[in-house]
Amino acid sequence: MRRKNLDHKLIQGYIEEALFKLMEKKDFEKISVGEIAEVAGVHRATFYRHFTSKEDVVVQYLSNLLTSSQDQALLKINFKAYILPVFQALYDHKREMLCIHHAHLSSLLSHVLEDYFDFHELSLPTEKQSHLDQEDYAMAYRIGGIYFCLVLWLCHDMGETPEEMAQMAASL
Repeated sequence: MRRKNLDHKLIQGYIEEALFKLMEKKDFEKISVGEIAEVAGVHRATFYRHFTSKEDVVVQYLSNLLTSSQDQALLKINFKAYILPVFQALYDHKREMLCIHHAHLSSLLSHVLEDYFDFHELSLPTEKQSHLDQEDYAMAYRIGGIYFCLVLWLCHDMGETPEEMAQMAASL
């Protein structure tokens, strides 16, 4: 059954859910866009109106998860309070996160974390500008550390609670 006249968010959700349903049954590389569209109940062309690739579905999914938990004001005040919603959001979607990890797509988290922390090398100073300060390096260090903590957490099936993970990340 094809779905028609739906808004962007609904279609995106159907496609995301279809991909994760398929990822539970077969390898990510063997899943076609046509299969995703069929399970989602949309045309293949509809898939491409909303996503550029299967990986884009995963990136958008992760981005939406983290964006909904973001509070930039907390970043400089209380790092643990800022990072806890990240761990909580990922933990609340454990099934999907483990699918992503088992498909060897955990690396997509690094780009999403850059967005979450609003940290992009394009916005950093160029050679003509002043050097980076210690705060820039500290943020890069934290993002890398959190990314690898997340990967390790996924490798161990997210056994620790989000609170334990946030405490570890904040203490490093």
